[in-house]
Amino acid sequence: MKKILFFIFLLLFPTFAYANYNDIYIADLSYDWINKNELEKEAIINEVQDIVFENPVLIRNDLKNTFRDKLKDKDYVNHYYAASAGHKEYKDYNLSAFYIGKFKSIYMYAIQDKKDLTKSYYYDAMGNLKYIDFIAGDYPDFPYTVIQYKISGKPVSAIYYISKDCQYLFKPNGEFEGVWYKHNLYNKHNKIILKRTTY
Repeated sequence: MKKILFFIFLLLFPTFAYANYNDIYIADLSYDWINKNELEKEAIINEVQDIVFENPVLIRNDLKNTFRDKLKDKDYVNHYYAASAGHKEYKDYNLSAFYIGKFKSIYMYAIQDKKDLTKSYYYDAMGNLKYIDFIAGDYPDFPYTVIQYKISGKPVSAIYYISKDCQYLFKPNGEFEGVWYKHNLYNKHNKIILKRTTY
């Protein structure tokens, strides 16, 4: 009966029948990945790729020069300890901490100037800049895109944030790597290929 109603709906509204296949699923991105069939997954991946890679992700040889004032976090001791203590903010910055396994010590922290939410800077424990995130879209509202670069200018990843629970991860060349759903990174076959302690 449901199939019959669906076909009647298509006959009454023929314009929907000729829509781009990918467009059918773009509004459905926040739903649980593991419940999608292969065709739905491919449609979603293609749609997100079109958004994220509208312009190619290129090597940026200018990063060290452009961000030379950020190469060393001048307040790294305070930022490191604030992040280690679980603080999400310190003075004019948002903070994130990245932990080694189950240990309490952090190997990296990220800071984001509250006056410029278009970038995040990742530092090692000694305050040396390692990565920069370039953020585009409606951040901090969803959706938004993050392109991450090493300080050398080499792109690392491209991530499309649908929600707090769901993000689509790509290599810089556009190859799909997986979808984060809460704590797990799933590939196309619903296999968990990575886990995270926070999201």
